[in-house]
Amino acid sequence: MKVSWTAKRDTVALVAPRDIKPKLDQIFQTSDDKHNGHITITIETVRKPRTTGHRSQSHHLNGHIQQIAEYTGMPFELIKLEVKHRAVEMGYPMLLKLDGTVQTDIYGRVMGISEADSSTQECAILIETAHMVASEVGIKLQEE
Repeated sequence: MKVSWTAKRDTVALVAPRDIKPKLDQIFQTSDDKHNGHITITIETVRKPRTTGHRSQSHHLNGHIQQIAEYTGMPFELIKLEVKHRAVEMGYPMLLKLDGTVQTDIYGRVMGISEADSSTQECAILIETAHMVASEVGIKLQEE
């Protein structure tokens, strides 16, 4: 959902395009019904999203994770969670709960944000971390 913003240091105004009004109404209704009318609005500087599709960063990363998973016999999603956890130590953003505290896994380890929300620089951290994990387990990754 794309929404245009006008912002100054002390004022922020949100102007939603007409075509998303039904979706916005749905969000506000859910907010009224379940969250006492509270919603979350995220404001951040512009960032270049990670690339997707054939020969993209996402394809590169997920190909490496798949190779590690196959080599180790571990599920793909567990390898991805491990890569994101380790990437946090290298500057990858931490996943935050709605209250602003850091989300941890069942073992109390910090979790990284969804790959879908990562920038090109952040995805590069994930790829480098996957290379490190592969090296630790003794697999030579095939670059596509």
